[in-house]
Amino acid sequence: MVDLSNLKLVEEVIEVADDASYVDASAFPPPIPEGIYTFIQGKPEFTATSKGYLQATLTHTVAGGEQDGKTISFDRISDKTFERSGVRVNMMKDQLRAIGDRGTYTTHSEYATAIAAAEGKPFKAEVQWEGGCNHAGTEHECDWTSDKVFRVKWQKNFGGKDSIPCPTCGGDVAARAKINRRIPAQVQP
Repeated sequence: MVDLSNLKLVEEVIEVADDASYVDASAFPPPIPEGIYTFIQGKPEFTATSKGYLQATLTHTVAGGEQDGKTISFDRISDKTFERSGVRVNMMKDQLRAIGDRGTYTTHSEYATAIAAAEGKPFKAEVQWEGGCNHAGTEHECDWTSDKVFRVKWQKNFGGKDSIPCPTCGGDVAARAKINRRIPAQVQP
């Protein structure tokens, strides 16, 4: 028997559907097309990055148009600052500006409170497709951390398909929609 005594696990009773009604995992649907959408911000799940910055992972829902109700998952934003055109910025501030929040935040806690308060609020963002080969352990060393990784961006580069073969190992590179740019909301004077 495997020793699990050193793990902090939830209660022992694990109930799942029986074989007759069990629902197996299926392929992901195709990503939404590239473009600008109005989203409803999802509930943030907060973690710390390996370098100690606050990070939120969110799932947003498209509001309106042909893609109404579809989602963008695994949107990650953090309070790590970087320079954009010589000005200090961060992705959490971009998200807050997109919902119309022009507040000033200087601590992890202040950012977390503001991002949590934005749940359910609309914002606009530009979506682009991306994909990369992550067939770690293959003889071709296709993995996300390698300098030799095959990456593709933009829907047109997928040639009208949801996936393309990796030119290095031939593995399947699936397209994923991600938020490329958050559009600041217009603030009324």
